[in-house]
Amino acid sequence: VLFSDIRGFTSVTEKGDPEQLVAQLNEYFSAMVEVVFAHHGTVDKFVGDMVMALFGAPLDDPDHAAHAVDAALEMLTELEALNARWAAEGRVSGLDIGIGINTGPMIAGNIGSESIMSYTVIGDAVNLGSRLQSLNKDYGTRILMSEATCAKLAGRYRVRPLGSVTVKGKSQPVALFEVVGRADDRHD
Repeated sequence: VLFSDIRGFTSVTEKGDPEQLVAQLNEYFSAMVEVVFAHHGTVDKFVGDMVMALFGAPLDDPDHAAHAVDAALEMLTELEALNARWAAEGRVSGLDIGIGINTGPMIAGNIGSESIMSYTVIGDAVNLGSRLQSLNKDYGTRILMSEATCAKLAGRYRVRPLGSVTVKGKSQPVALFEVVGRADDRHD
């Protein structure tokens, strides 16, 4: 599961024109949905300015962890392009996102009431993905993933271990890893 949230968007909404902000948010969502789809993901839902995406559900995907990390990295690239275009157009720009990725057992299915059902995932692994996204603010990072996700990536990415943290709802500490880039990316 991947959670992505725009940082500081609430303060942006207080200053901007509501109609323009809705249009801009829809442009952002459209771009992020395309990125998720391009990496074999499923968009579960939008909550405010948050995107929740699934990899490996509803269709099995043995490479789901790498597809989620690839999507996260491309989401950052796409946001940079949107910010550049918005700045050139004199619109709100400089937006940033925090992304959390977790791998683990999740219950997937149509959940809701008799009148409204949505396909989604629930469970402890989902909650941890959301918590990881929130921790980006505390660590000054943009993409955080769990040890469970990191273990499935076989050295395909440059990661930075950040130690362990006990997150809300968990009694045991969770090892955190920042995704820095792809292992084959050139860097200094």
